[in-house]
Amino acid sequence: MSSAGCDHVLYVDDRAPHAELHLTLECGRAGAATRHDVDEDHCAAALDGWLRANPGRTVAELLVTTSRVHHGSLGPVVDVLANHRPEILHLGLGALTFPSFDRGDYIPTDLSRDGSSWNLSVPLRRVLEALPSLHELVVQCNDINLVHDIFSSTPPPPFPEMTRLRWLALRDTALSPAVVSALGASSFPQLESLELWLGRFGYSWGGSARDLIPLLNGTGFGNLRHLTLVSDLEDALVDVLAESELIARLETLRLPFGILGASGALRLRDRWSAFSNLRRFDVTGNAMTAAAARALRETAPDVVSLGDQRIRVDEEPYFAPPLVGLFDSWRGR
Repeated sequence: MSSAGCDHVLYVDDRAPHAELHLTLECGRAGAATRHDVDEDHCAAALDGWLRANPGRTVAELLVTTSRVHHGSLGPVVDVLANHRPEILHLGLGALTFPSFDRGDYIPTDLSRDGSSWNLSVPLRRVLEALPSLHELVVQCNDINLVHDIFSSTPPPPFPEMTRLRWLALRDTALSPAVVSALGASSFPQLESLELWLGRFGYSWGGSARDLIPLLNGTGFGNLRHLTLVSDLEDALVDVLAESELIARLETLRLPFGILGASGALRLRDRWSAFSNLRRFDVTGNAMTAAAARALRETAPDVVSLGDQRIRVDEEPYFAPPLVGLFDSWRGR
């Protein structure tokens, strides 16, 4: 790569038949205010330079990440991808660790900002439109957007059909219901694994488990076998899942790090016949009492995975999922 672009390149392998490339939004070029300034336009230019120098190359893995973003966007990077439309098999975009609000050690160029609040946006629709041959996609940010009026009474249009996508992970601190709606109307016929971090779906958006019904009953996910939902949704989620058309096809269902308590565990036991085909059902990190968790485990000891349950002193569950690393999930796919 040219020296002008090397500020953002963390790793590049041009030797393999399918290239691998990892860039960072942080910029270490001479003259920057700090060695960790976020410069998404400069990063996009580095990616553009590499794609121009390697026309027609299939990219096995492209990662564009950030460790200290402060009000950043991956929009310029996506614009470059849309202009070149390269064949990329595995794409990772966003924060290296998620969800993390610890950005206090970053000194922004605009000192009127506090240096700790952050907003990282990814235009999901544009990503999918630009890269129809994707096999795997992971997004970790706190603004997965569609360029859609979230207050409009008109539902967002579906995403373009992704005929090769097999693994999709969307991790947001509070995923917009518009994204869930668009997914429910879309067709990903080869998708095997779907992971949605709805985050503070109820608290931030007033979202409810019923918002998932179009997705869980949609016809566009015929090959889906593994589903993960991380959210602040309570016991109603159990009924929506139990009554869905998807549940009978799933092999793995994960509801980790949520706020399901003793009543949620009881509801799962009462409706277990709907979940009995699962090979693995993971409720690690919820808020079930020891007795409720034990009773649920006894329902299907070879299927139910409890992990550690998080019981607060005041017995009130609090949605606070642990940090996950993009590389951990990427390599563990």
